[in-house]
Amino acid sequence: MSFLESFDISKGLSLYIHVPFCISKCSYCAFYSRSGCSDSLMDSYLERLLEELDQVNGIMSGHGFDTAFIGGGNPGCLGPRRLERIAQAVCSNGRPSEFSVEMNPESLDETFFPLFSDYFTRLSMGVQSLDENALDFLGRNADLLKTKSGLKLSQKLREQMGCNLSYDLITCLGSWHDEMKDVMELTENYPSDHLSVYSLTLEEGTPLYRRSPALPSEDEQYEILSRVWDYLEAQNFEHYEVSNFARSGKRCRHNCRYWAYGQYLGLGPGAASTAFSEDGSVHRYLFRPDVGSYVSSGTFTGYETEDLNRNESVEELVLMGLRYKGGLDIKRLETMAQKAIDMSIFEGLNGFLVIDNHLVPDNDGLMTADAAAEAILGKLY
Repeated sequence: MSFLESFDISKGLSLYIHVPFCISKCSYCAFYSRSGCSDSLMDSYLERLLEELDQVNGIMSGHGFDTAFIGGGNPGCLGPRRLERIAQAVCSNGRPSEFSVEMNPESLDETFFPLFSDYFTRLSMGVQSLDENALDFLGRNADLLKTKSGLKLSQKLREQMGCNLSYDLITCLGSWHDEMKDVMELTENYPSDHLSVYSLTLEEGTPLYRRSPALPSEDEQYEILSRVWDYLEAQNFEHYEVSNFARSGKRCRHNCRYWAYGQYLGLGPGAASTAFSEDGSVHRYLFRPDVGSYVSSGTFTGYETEDLNRNESVEELVLMGLRYKGGLDIKRLETMAQKAIDMSIFEGLNGFLVIDNHLVPDNDGLMTADAAAEAILGKLY
């Protein structure tokens, strides 16, 4: 079975496109990207990507993608002309109900604005902090002046084009950092529809990992996150996933598809796909993080394949469902595990309730989602 044949198109399809280019690499970032890339390499990447999108559109039977997300890296590095060509291809069979693009504050300018009239419905901006020392600690390309300039432009974009705005912040940097000041300044001065608030993780192989800074303990992180979560909920943000908050009706539909363990297509170097065939089998595809290999390979060649066994699929379903207030679908768990679920396996899990045949976390459950998943899987097998 070929890559594209693995997808059951009748179930709908979301699209992720990975743009592997950045102005410079942040010290904490483990996502694949390259800095200082030439126009010729970006053009070669674009042509390979458009060839693949053309083939995908051909199997969609005139149906558009449910959602689409262009991430990276920093898609702003491509410039408006290249981004428009990608967006046109994505929308060939119809504009997705939600079409997000990531962009760093220093990359946004008004030449991108028309793309939000015809294509993009949502901008996701990596702010990370409004503290100059924190931006330096994280190795950000944008200093505080550029970050605030990008934020002001994003507010203008929202006002003129009516798109949704999402901002990213990183917390738990150390005892010297005031997370609440960051969160309060952002929410008070730069209104948004969605916030992603992450705890800093030291990813192996990154410059920040090699520096090995002293980060808050687990108990200290719990206290920090609890304060941030309580504040955002008091500001009428719904806490709907471990690190994500949304105004009413403004959840990120694309990311919800991941957490609900839906199928999605990933294109580009470093992008992963999850396909559900009609027989219920689950397939994972990944193009290795190497843009040189990507541009030199033939269309839909070079993707590594992994067929998940039943236990692996069930594990992913449980892990995703428990970190998301859509919850773990118990009937689907029974179908995938091919066994009746004894509801007693959920007893003793603090922070979870069974609602409409879903195991749904509250905020305490989100804090302990991984441990709860481990406990459930231990009782299943």
